[in-house]
Amino acid sequence: MSDTKIKSILAADFGSVNTRALLFDVVEGEYRLVAQGRSRTTIGSPVDDAHIGLSSVLREMAVATGRRFLDEQGSVIRPEQANRVGVDYYVTTASAGQALRMVLVGLYPGHDLGAAQRAIAPFYIKVAAAVHLEDGLGPKGRLNRIVHSRPQLILVTGGTDGGVRAVLLEMLSVVRQAVALLPMGSRPTVIFAGNSSLTTAVREMLSQQAEVLIAPNIVGGGENTWEAAQTVLASVLGDHKWHGRSFQRVAAMTDSGISPTARGVETMTAFFSRALQQDVLAIDIGSARSTLSLAGNGRVWTGIHNDIGMGHSAASALELIGEEAVSDWLPFYPRKGELAQYVLNKGLRLENVPREMRERTIDYALLRAGLRYMLRAARESGSSAVDPARVGMVLVAGAAMTGGGQGALDMLMLSDALQCAGVLRVKADPHGALSALGALATRQPMAVVQLANSVLEDVGTLICASGKSTADATALKVSVRLENGELLRREIADGDVWRLPLESGATAEVRIQARRGLTVGGKRRLRLQLTGGRGGLLFDARLDSLEKESSLTVRAVNMLRWFAAVSGADEPVVIPESWLATAEVVT
Repeated sequence: MSDTKIKSILAADFGSVNTRALLFDVVEGEYRLVAQGRSRTTIGSPVDDAHIGLSSVLREMAVATGRRFLDEQGSVIRPEQANRVGVDYYVTTASAGQALRMVLVGLYPGHDLGAAQRAIAPFYIKVAAAVHLEDGLGPKGRLNRIVHSRPQLILVTGGTDGGVRAVLLEMLSVVRQAVALLPMGSRPTVIFAGNSSLTTAVREMLSQQAEVLIAPNIVGGGENTWEAAQTVLASVLGDHKWHGRSFQRVAAMTDSGISPTARGVETMTAFFSRALQQDVLAIDIGSARSTLSLAGNGRVWTGIHNDIGMGHSAASALELIGEEAVSDWLPFYPRKGELAQYVLNKGLRLENVPREMRERTIDYALLRAGLRYMLRAARESGSSAVDPARVGMVLVAGAAMTGGGQGALDMLMLSDALQCAGVLRVKADPHGALSALGALATRQPMAVVQLANSVLEDVGTLICASGKSTADATALKVSVRLENGELLRREIADGDVWRLPLESGATAEVRIQARRGLTVGGKRRLRLQLTGGRGGLLFDARLDSLEKESSLTVRAVNMLRWFAAVSGADEPVVIPESWLATAEVVT
């Protein structure tokens, strides 16, 4: 429920590298972002106290705004007092720290454990092991797998309410034995989200060995059941992670509890999908982990990849994705060990920005390959009815996607990764506000509505043709009527891209005619009112150019030609001969 007395809101987010703070306040009757600050996250050696980094940010913001945030004990002052002292509300989100280790226990891998995977998706949880009736292990093997995984959490699900009990009770007996074998101070919390007729038996079997929490049965449950189950998971996450040494002081002073950053992003993905009546994709690429959320048709799905990041986890990302997948997006042959050395350096120099063209192409190749890997995982999970290629809006977050890059180049990369097939509006979250707005949604929805569009940056609009390319053919005929009445006409050939600069807030009437055999979002003719942004409008008629071309030389020429087209360079980028040398090709 909204609280009209809340005017000033402080939002802090603790990432793996940076701690960010945002100050929202009512200005001329509407909520606006009025100040922001950033400092290094102080989690881990040597201090391992998130409060130190937060205090540093708030002291800098106090100097900039003239507002005092902290009392003499270092706690956030609430509610706001006279003379710009304190704030009315303080919300906290975090993605920093190690993911909690969980073991999944169910009856069948596709049904029960699939539901469990979807339930834990918005949380920073690493599945250390899974046991089920088709794992081929037997009771003793399952016991060993649970014990050797050293879980902090065990999630048990399976069966329909009022259904067969005996088989699930056998699995619960294995869980009881495993918990009893673990050291008393390291025993996991057990969450039961299965056949509700067994809740009394579960407590009797396990409550003497470990903490037991009961959640609604997630197998076959509706939206309300999922929300209730995830509320239980959130409380467990808070007890285990946020009440540890790193977040102890921060957790004690927040009004909202500490919410996972990914859950806030998921909430806002669903918000935009409902508001626009379109499928929406959110991509948050962090230093240590990345999150992908898809919303549409009244459903939302989120996947967290703890091993894919562009800083701390760059090396593990390369290992997971594979050097070949990254090399496919490079306009040169990487030298032996070059990619491994590059990601190692990124992990050591977390805020290093690629300066040379070769480094920039490696960075974009890693991003492209990483995004494709995550999207493939989303498709294979069967957890979403949304086709990423046909979303109407993409929200991008994280320094890798919003760190001041050229908007059209970012859209080109998204087109490659998503394999787009229509019209796509792209917005960026340069302030890291999405998670804060998601955490505010239930308490102060009016603030979320007013801030949602103002704090996000318009990157631009991407228009992608789909179909098979034909040599020396015109793919699209485009006419654009600008707001000042000027009419622009352009023919875009197969294999080409065209960028039209159009500032944020500006609109244009665009008419598109695709040649026979090609479509834009399933249509050959379109009349659209499009919005610009940092990258303007980007028309992509490359079709299947990269897939068809096996020659590295031609691929390199094309990739650098596209780079020049979207970056506004007067001349194509020259390819050094050394880039095409084959003496040290990665095998």
